[in-house]
Amino acid sequence: MDKDILVAIIEDDLFSRNWMSLLLVRDWRTRVMGEVTSRYELATFLENTNSRIDILLTDVDIFGGDYSYNDICQTIKNHDHEMKILCTGVRAEERIFKQLDNEMCCGYILKQEIGYSLGWALSFASDGNWLLTPGTLEATHRMNYRLPNNKMILSGRKSIPGFTERESEVARLAFIFSLGRRDLADELKISEQWSYGLVSELYEKLGLGDILSGEVDPAAYLGDNTIIQQHFREIMAQLGTSKKAKDLETLAFHFMTMPDILN
Repeated sequence: MDKDILVAIIEDDLFSRNWMSLLLVRDWRTRVMGEVTSRYELATFLENTNSRIDILLTDVDIFGGDYSYNDICQTIKNHDHEMKILCTGVRAEERIFKQLDNEMCCGYILKQEIGYSLGWALSFASDGNWLLTPGTLEATHRMNYRLPNNKMILSGRKSIPGFTERESEVARLAFIFSLGRRDLADELKISEQWSYGLVSELYEKLGLGDILSGEVDPAAYLGDNTIIQQHFREIMAQLGTSKKAKDLETLAFHFMTMPDILN
């Protein structure tokens, strides 16, 4: 991947919008270019941006009486923009699938099923995959929906292999939410010095030191999925030989947010 994935978000729920933006800002591969809440705001945004947009992350739960998926596609075409649309929702709805027979669509995923792995999902979509999560896949079976050959089924990682529930909680605070060591110590009710040692232990348990030193093949930690391995090596190539704390934290973020590919 030789360029950033430029993303715009259409989402009317403030919490969901901020959550998605946080995950995408933390991911090295993605840049959030704009956030809007409706088709009308999208039209204004497209009128005033000279930048390309690669993927429009679209909440389909807002489709109803005012506008539909097809209206979003038409708004994009009216402003001479070229982009893919990745649909997100709380539940899989057959009425949405009936609108997705369009070359602009690159998938339909559920928010709670993709979880922390949103950046990875956008990266796979940028590579030309048509994305689903287990819930949307199940809906296609119920309605005999014909899926494209380039479909990819993703499930956000619910737990970290080899970590206890407590260790997973601490790792998420430190690496996904980028909580500073002092704030982490306050949250966990431990000393600041202890928080530094705790995070160091988590780095070691993740295996990042072994991977960066070349002593261990990343596949030993990443599993045997070649797509995941390729993407992770691209991230490591961007990191280079840096062992700065912030860069290691970013690498840990990508490691922890890796999804499972189910097909």
